[in-house]
Amino acid sequence: MKIDIYAFSKNGAKLCDKLIENLIKYSVNAYVPEKYADSSKFAKPREENLYKAVEKSFSDADCIIFIGAAGIAVRAVAPFVRSKKSDPAVVCMDEKGINVVSLLSGHIGGANRLTIKIADIVGGNPIITTATDVNGKFAVDEWAHRKNLHIISLKKARDIAAEILDNKKIGFESDYKVIGDFPLEIDCGEKETGICIALDSGRRPFKNTLNLIPRIVSIGVGCRKGADFKDVYAAVKKVLNEHGISHFAVSSINSIDLKKDEYGIKKAADIFKVPFHTYSKDELNSLHGEFTNSDFVKSIAGVDSVCERSAIMGSKNGRLFINKTVVNSVTVAASIDDYEVNFE
Repeated sequence: MKIDIYAFSKNGAKLCDKLIENLIKYSVNAYVPEKYADSSKFAKPREENLYKAVEKSFSDADCIIFIGAAGIAVRAVAPFVRSKKSDPAVVCMDEKGINVVSLLSGHIGGANRLTIKIADIVGGNPIITTATDVNGKFAVDEWAHRKNLHIISLKKARDIAAEILDNKKIGFESDYKVIGDFPLEIDCGEKETGICIALDSGRRPFKNTLNLIPRIVSIGVGCRKGADFKDVYAAVKKVLNEHGISHFAVSSINSIDLKKDEYGIKKAADIFKVPFHTYSKDELNSLHGEFTNSDFVKSIAGVDSVCERSAIMGSKNGRLFINKTVVNSVTVAASIDDYEVNFE
């Protein structure tokens, strides 16, 4: 997680250091007015207008922390707020660390959890205002985000939250094993409104179904040099559709390092909003198993199957799920990770 901190006073600059020293597992940058830079060991002088700086943070950071008045934070982020699916978490705390407020993206962005963590660091009071949290109820959007599940419809997630807040039960169906206990709000016998966890986003086991898609499919791609990104994108979509897999299940696009600058694959990965990884021929050849061999590909790339081997390299457990498939000269394969549902 990348965190940007903005402070506006001497006390705020000192709090920056306390946060950085305790958030060591994150990538944290802190910015203060130049006249307070000497008050901090780690904070950097902010060289540009606050709004321009925050605009960059809104695009690049996973969380923005303001140490100062809530009004400053609200005005700073207001021009850039778009969607709870994409906005970073925003947390605001006063310069003495008395109150720590989850301001934006409390569930999906993780601001609520981070607020509790920060309050613990500074000895402050965590202030969280989302209804499910203050009522001690199961928050499906926050849980889905933590469990690497894509939420197909935020509206349906809100509808489920409303049902839960009305003390109604929600149903549950999953293609995956459930570990541990269900939340009290779930009743597997309920058929009206419920959650469905599957790779197929078209499943409708309930009258009102919220589809949650595990991001567990690693795609391997091979193509000719200069392939159009539309062909790459369309090939991946076609292969996934033929196997009943939502494109929201894709966790990464993978290929051989000869393709590291291949615009068509890189652009397709950008459209899917997933990372593009490449591997050397030695890494790909180190995999053992049966693959769809191509003497031509081996003569060019030094490896018998680019798409199948790279799909496995991009996965966690190396289980090939879709063998090499050719669509308009683009080769596509997919590996799928194991997944378990855990409500903890």
